[in-house]
Amino acid sequence: MKVKLLMMAAAVAGVMGLSGVILTPTVGQRTLAQQSESSVADSSSIEGKLDSNSQTMEDESYFNVHTFQGKAGEPLIIDLTSKDFDAYLILVDPNNNKIAENDDGGDENNARIVLTLPVTGTYTLIVNSAKAKESGSYVLSWREATERDIALAEAERLNQQVIQLYQQGKYNEAIPLAEQALAIRKKVLGDNHPDTAQSLNNLAELYTVQGRYSEAEPLYKQALAIIKQQLGDNHPYTATSLNNLALLYQSQGRYSEAEPLYKEALAIRKQQLGDNHPDTAASLNNLAELYRVQGRYSEAEPLYKQALAIWKKQLGDNHPDTAISLNNLAGLYESQGRYSEAEPLYKQALAIRKQQLGDNHPSTATSLNNLAGLYESQGRYSEAEPLYKQALA
Repeated sequence: MKVKLLMMAAAVAGVMGLSGVILTPTVGQRTLAQQSESSVADSSSIEGKLDSNSQTMEDESYFNVHTFQGKAGEPLIIDLTSKDFDAYLILVDPNNNKIAENDDGGDENNARIVLTLPVTGTYTLIVNSAKAKESGSYVLSWREATERDIALAEAERLNQQVIQLYQQGKYNEAIPLAEQALAIRKKVLGDNHPDTAQSLNNLAELYTVQGRYSEAEPLYKQALAIIKQQLGDNHPYTATSLNNLALLYQSQGRYSEAEPLYKEALAIRKQQLGDNHPDTAASLNNLAELYRVQGRYSEAEPLYKQALAIWKKQLGDNHPDTAISLNNLAGLYESQGRYSEAEPLYKQALAIRKQQLGDNHPSTATSLNNLAGLYESQGRYSEAEPLYKQALA
């Protein structure tokens, strides 16, 4: 989830009651009807509109502000839905601390916040779009949250933390959180729910990057079986599960088992997402990497190049996935002794990873190690040594 930088003006766009208060309309919200009273125990909603009359965030996205009186201990579900823009919702407590935000917690591009209010006082809801200058109508609705709602929201919060820690390379910190999220989802949703499969997959991925293959494999297989049963053989999530199991097999050198899974995942993604989708690029890249490690260079190169072109077009030149593609194509060239072609690609990948992931991320260390290995292969030892040391630091 991206983080929004708050730049709130003093005036608010409307006042919304959740706890039996009298609503008083204030500045700037033309489309909000004045309400009389509303209790958190009753489902209710208000309508609004983001447009050029709204306030503006630092990223040039529009936002409106609504306030409500909340009581400590009240469990709430607050939904922001819009057919016109990608919804982003922020909740600020009475002490002006941002305590929750969400951009994709609801269906499609809608936002949802589920929480128990920590203190009594005036809360602020910021209705925002995920992108600059997006405008349109929206509905802000609320209802009392059940214990089930709260539990699932906690599982999702843990899941988001797991993803962030994984991206930072903090695998040991991520694993207990992934285990907690899985336990909650199994208890609340059951063993065969797609969200349970997601948690199985996440935990398996953490085991995989730590080389704990025997623990990862049964989790990947469980996740794949659930997704196929619940969503079908040709769903994009099925492709993701196939891809993950194939990666595990490849990591163990089980190439003949990995290849048909990669090909099946690629076919699904092309059919369901299109030839130019980033996930299609990921499948192309993975199949290419499988060919490379087997020395099937002529089969690997065009796939690597297709993946790189898609990622650059769809995600940009400086995205971490672009760095993966650059790194892998460089590795292919190095395997063939094409050192002059490999070096600039390794350097580009390293620069992207330093910029996007930081100097201490495992992927940055991988890039340092790869460039050092290239130098060593050419006898450029004085250039290789400091890079190896940085990678180990």
